[in-house]
Amino acid sequence: MQLLKHHLAVIAFIFAAIAIAGAQQTVNNASLSGRVTDPSGAVIAGAHVTATQTATNFSRTTSTSKDGRFRFPYLSLGTYNVLVHQQGFAEANRSITLTVGADFDLQISLALAGTQTSVNVSSQPPILETNRSEVANTISPGEIQNLSLLGRNFLDLALLVPGVSATNTASTQLFAETSAVPGQGISIGSQRNFSNSFVVDGLSANDDAAGLTGTFYALDVVREFQVVTSGGQAEFGRALGGYINMVTKSGTNALHGSLYGYLRNQRLNADNALSQSKLPITQAQYGASLAGPILRNRTFYFANFERKQLNQDGLITIAPANVAAINSHLQTIGYQGPQITTGLYSNPIRTNNIFAKIDHHLNDSDQLSARYSLYEVESQNSRGVGGLSAVSAAASLHDLDQTIAISNIFTISPRTVNETRGQFTRSNLTALPNDAIGPAVSISGIASFGTLSASPTGRLDNLYEVVDNLSHQTGNHSLRVGTDFLFNDLTITFPMSNRGSYSFSSLSNFLNGTYNNSGYTQSFGNPIVPQTNPNLGLYAQDEWKLTPSLTFNAGLRYDLQFLKSIATDTNNISPRLGFAWSPFTHRTTVVRGSYGIFYDRVPLRPLSNALQSSGNTTNINSSTFVTVSVSPTQTGAPAFPNILTTLPTGVLVNFTTMAPHIQNAYSEQASLEVEQQLNASSTLSISYQHLRGLHLLASINQNTPTCIATGNNNGCRPNAAYGNNKQYQSAGDSYYDGLSVSFQQKPTRWGAYRISYNWSKAIDDVGEFFFSSPINNFDIAEDRGFSDDDQRNRLVFDGTIHSSMNPSHSLWSHLSNGFLLSTMLQYYSPLPLNITTGTNSIQGTTLRPCVPGITNCTRALPGTVIARNSGVGFNFFNMNTRLSRTFPLGNRFRLEAIAEAFNALNHRNDLIPNGTFGTGTYPNASNSSFGHPTAVGDPRQVQLAARLNF
Repeated sequence: MQLLKHHLAVIAFIFAAIAIAGAQQTVNNASLSGRVTDPSGAVIAGAHVTATQTATNFSRTTSTSKDGRFRFPYLSLGTYNVLVHQQGFAEANRSITLTVGADFDLQISLALAGTQTSVNVSSQPPILETNRSEVANTISPGEIQNLSLLGRNFLDLALLVPGVSATNTASTQLFAETSAVPGQGISIGSQRNFSNSFVVDGLSANDDAAGLTGTFYALDVVREFQVVTSGGQAEFGRALGGYINMVTKSGTNALHGSLYGYLRNQRLNADNALSQSKLPITQAQYGASLAGPILRNRTFYFANFERKQLNQDGLITIAPANVAAINSHLQTIGYQGPQITTGLYSNPIRTNNIFAKIDHHLNDSDQLSARYSLYEVESQNSRGVGGLSAVSAAASLHDLDQTIAISNIFTISPRTVNETRGQFTRSNLTALPNDAIGPAVSISGIASFGTLSASPTGRLDNLYEVVDNLSHQTGNHSLRVGTDFLFNDLTITFPMSNRGSYSFSSLSNFLNGTYNNSGYTQSFGNPIVPQTNPNLGLYAQDEWKLTPSLTFNAGLRYDLQFLKSIATDTNNISPRLGFAWSPFTHRTTVVRGSYGIFYDRVPLRPLSNALQSSGNTTNINSSTFVTVSVSPTQTGAPAFPNILTTLPTGVLVNFTTMAPHIQNAYSEQASLEVEQQLNASSTLSISYQHLRGLHLLASINQNTPTCIATGNNNGCRPNAAYGNNKQYQSAGDSYYDGLSVSFQQKPTRWGAYRISYNWSKAIDDVGEFFFSSPINNFDIAEDRGFSDDDQRNRLVFDGTIHSSMNPSHSLWSHLSNGFLLSTMLQYYSPLPLNITTGTNSIQGTTLRPCVPGITNCTRALPGTVIARNSGVGFNFFNMNTRLSRTFPLGNRFRLEAIAEAFNALNHRNDLIPNGTFGTGTYPNASNSSFGHPTAVGDPRQVQLAARLNF
């Protein structure tokens, strides 16, 4: 408590110190600042500056300070006319388009008034954010509207940003962990997916259970999309990696709407590379949007409804000979669960999205916004199936997410603005396994089937969040202070291996019934765990315009996460420093640099696992949820396919716990970027980013066996009272270094494009998942190697070209107008492959092959096994294209006909290499299937669509 008081006192002092000085760009809005001078370059104080949003005619007014500076800290996104008026000078009128998180700085020179009292002064608006110090990329509305995204998944927009890639989960399942959002996750800076934060309209959109995206939005709801890859401002917290920031659409004074439908059918697709046939698929994805004024210049609405009906088949790639051998054996021994099949399996998905938003200007100084969203998804065989996993190893999914969010921006004075945001989200997910009988079976590198035991079967979360930010300008300082309170009321149901789970190292061992050391697992007890999780974040940020060409950003953040049964980590103080420098007078070059500390949140899923174990203890009582792990030679060990009915006498129970003084993981981030404006509409940027991750979450056994369990011997454990105690600890670390080059051509009369290249290297000692365990529990450094998400080269291109979109007045224009062609190309170099033998060490961990020249490495002693992630997977190449033509229907309506091709070149992308080398001598005597793909990416798929816009 004394330590906490000390830290709070330090924070209060620093906040106060910054407050007397003077915020950086806002998260969900935009900031606009500037400096007004006379023809001689002298500053003009007291000039009136009005920023008017052209779409809504809403205006904000302020005046310049004694330093000639002005600032609008909270502006909605869109195009603005900025009017500057001062007696004795001609008026200056500038136009600028503000994007999410933007922080532009206008330099406005007023001419002396002559015979005219009002003169419009126009010049090219700036395209460089000369105040921004973080490394961030924004996907424009044009890219969102015109690029081809399979399934219209808005999260795929993040993959256009250098340093961002899909996570390496070695899975084909559609929905990961407790999430109902499609996809496997996103890695920023080669960090784990749960080390990101997803923000929608300035509010958390995270599933704090597993640390994934919290909910899903229709693509037509997304106005702008930003990814902050390094150096985020102090308002960003609860993530050590990157920040994905989305702003939803709003209505304007103009009435707009759309009606659309997207159709796919297997007749238009190419053959799957593994099955050599067209996989069945039919999809209808359709919806409508409507936006406009309720009261002109004051109240506006936007609404969208979208539904997807997808009937598709996935592919299981278990070898037919292995299927026959497995099923014959299952029939012989009387296995009660379903037998396995290979080839096609049904995987239908139904989703509904509803979104409604109202923006209201109470008066010139008070703005209110409210939105409601609903996301519902239902899918069969949605997780756990595909590749080498049979249908019986799968689970179905039903999820309903609903969110109500409200925000208010109140202008206290021309220099002081307060923003308040709040939300309530209720998310209810069930994912019951297909096979309720079991047991589960895993034959390394061959097949998996039986009751899914790796994911929870239910998750209910009520999330509450309130945010308040205060912005104040004084001289050349802009101060921003705020607080964020977030509360999860979460219940997770996770039966684990309640129907038993067997693991075998090979098909022959499966057929003779010999499972691995500690190869049988079963869970007993109540699997339902409720918990609450308050989170408090405080921050202060100062944007100091030291000179017209140099901006310093200094911030401080403090986070507290209160976890059940865990002592609160009170040391989470995060300093943030950055600068933006325009070294030349023409201001077409910006040098940015940043350094900061970023604290992660502890995912609530691992804590739920720990709370199952007698409330995060190793005490055994009547309500304890426990697991036993048994070796085949132990007394009481079951013979396949039997499961235990009670805890066997003499067999020790296993616990999952979390270190009671666990620390929040954090990263040290540093970046340097040079951005050059090449002409009026194009930029080139080069950036270097470094990330050092510390105290990363890992699962380490605190009661490791030192011999193989046999008879009444439970493995010679240090504590003979119980078996394993796999404890989540702050034990891992990581290193990431990345170099990015990006060229962006802003929209012109013919189109726009961007091209980005990223080279990086990532090293760590923990896997992608929070339950990753080291091969050697006594020395986690034995797992130091390339990160699961280490991807050396990433090249991404997206672009759009179009003919004139103006009305046609000649024969040629009737033939040529209205065409648009867009493309998105991605190349990723291979991800690493962790090579395993399929057997377990004495510690019960998954073994890797022996280093050449060593014949016995069953204990995984340092230097006896090959390095983690020593293998090489497959590279990835994909090109999506879209061709559309817009036909005007009268003066108001436009019909757009669209044809899209995903993986247009039908490039074969092999996925998920078989990493089971076998027990042969490395590197030459591998299993015949080692390194072969167990799945492939989608072949060429064609989608036809039509949109009616007005």
